[in-house]
Amino acid sequence: MFKALETWTPRRYAFFITWFILHVILFIFGVLRVKLDANLSNLNVPLNYSLWIARGGGMCLIWDCSIILLPVCRNILRILRVSFLNKLIPIDENIWFHKITAYSILVCTTVHAVGHYVNFYKMDRLYREPGHSPEFGMSAAELLYKSPAGITGHIMLLCMVLMYTTAKQTGRNKSFEAFWYTHHLAFVMLGALMFHGIGCIVRDKFGNCRGYESYRYLAIGYTLYIIERFIRAFRARLDTRLVKAIQHPAGVIELQIQKPSFKYKPGQYLFLNVPDISNYEWHPFTITSSPFEDYVSVHIRQVGDWTRALGTRMGVEKEGGSGGRGNQAAGMKRPEKNTELVDDRGEEIRIRAGFSMPQVCIDGPFGAPTEDVFDHEIVVLVGSGIGVTPFASILRDIWYRANNNMPLKTKRIEFYWVCRDLASLKWFQSLLATIEQSMLHVKLKIHIYCTAVMKPDQHHNIALHLHDDYTGADTITGLQALTNFGRPNFGAIFSELRQGIMNGTYMPGATQELVVDVAVFFCGPGAMAKSLRKESRLQSKNGVRFSFRKEHF
Repeated sequence: MFKALETWTPRRYAFFITWFILHVILFIFGVLRVKLDANLSNLNVPLNYSLWIARGGGMCLIWDCSIILLPVCRNILRILRVSFLNKLIPIDENIWFHKITAYSILVCTTVHAVGHYVNFYKMDRLYREPGHSPEFGMSAAELLYKSPAGITGHIMLLCMVLMYTTAKQTGRNKSFEAFWYTHHLAFVMLGALMFHGIGCIVRDKFGNCRGYESYRYLAIGYTLYIIERFIRAFRARLDTRLVKAIQHPAGVIELQIQKPSFKYKPGQYLFLNVPDISNYEWHPFTITSSPFEDYVSVHIRQVGDWTRALGTRMGVEKEGGSGGRGNQAAGMKRPEKNTELVDDRGEEIRIRAGFSMPQVCIDGPFGAPTEDVFDHEIVVLVGSGIGVTPFASILRDIWYRANNNMPLKTKRIEFYWVCRDLASLKWFQSLLATIEQSMLHVKLKIHIYCTAVMKPDQHHNIALHLHDDYTGADTITGLQALTNFGRPNFGAIFSELRQGIMNGTYMPGATQELVVDVAVFFCGPGAMAKSLRKESRLQSKNGVRFSFRKEHF
């Protein structure tokens, strides 16, 4: 847990501190609301601290459970993302906020449950005393297992145990289905919470119920989520057709889908459902096509149980071959010049006899940090492995705009792709080659890094064919940019970039501003994000600011 804090940004810390202070205020309010109520002297005297603590924890729970579903209301977030609130609240980090709220629910539930277990113990003792007061007319066992509060409380605890134990990253990687289905127990838990107080154990000395009436607050969040689900269900049922599937090296499958109602921007993502695999599972994937094309595409690497099942359904082995041609034509509102971005990117999957293209459903699009690329003149794109997919859409869109004289603020792009092995380079290299050779108004510089240790026979083959039909291109990728081996030193890279901006050699003719903003966009593992975020912060000086943004799902 403490290791995870190392990746927190100042905005995260500020948001969490505000969040913590709010919970302290709610807890104190919940305690004082009971403690200072003269009409609750019948409970305050015999129960005192355990009652106050349970009520304070319960007050925080009402708040947390009222908003736990809001971070997954993606249509609402899509609207908020383009508003001024995006500068105040880390809207792009909605899943992080969802997790923080879930941890808060866990802590507050523990406080609330322990407090009430002590209350039940005290009430049981008073119940067994001769001439006990009518407030304590039930034993501990009856309170725990027969009262509405006890029954619903234990249902919620059981749901939470199942949800939290399968929600860890390691558990999701091993069995996403277990996480997916147990996580939907949240609706059982929140439903039980709505009826948690109907037995009204907490009554004043006049017999009046003194509950929270929490259902009023919970209903607001639930209603918004139900509206969200109806919108997504309706949109997902609109006409959708899988028109082509392409098999790439390194176990990557590209799906090209036509959906006339689907309008998107470069850098956004969608949710994909394949009913032949599961009717209920929806998985997020970054869009890799450009809005100028007549289809929407996603690239899927076979690493989990669902993605492997998709490969099996398509008749593709994980370590697929390469070759063939996949043509991409400019569609949707074509540019004035009938220019097409065509590249050799894999082998089209031929459906076997007796099989048909699977039905697919897509929902979205949804906003992402990379959607803001076109707001900056100088952009650094960093992708690791399959994390390159958001930038495929961006580079393709820039290519269309640049080669058709369309307005474009972006002038310089530094693109870094870090791959684990040489096979991963193959499925994207031809697209990069096409873009690299034909950019007119945008200067694109490509940097390829391979982190795997090469085998002796690979070194031999590279050396053997180094001068065969040599055109100045890289022997491995065929790009003008040379392939580097090892990990990039972003400290040195950013320092050199900053010096070039300061002395005017990086972008000659540019107007000097008080602060030059270099937007750094990243998609990949957390460890690399931590390094990039750190270097962005350290190298932001002398009138150059590196602003870091990470892709989140």
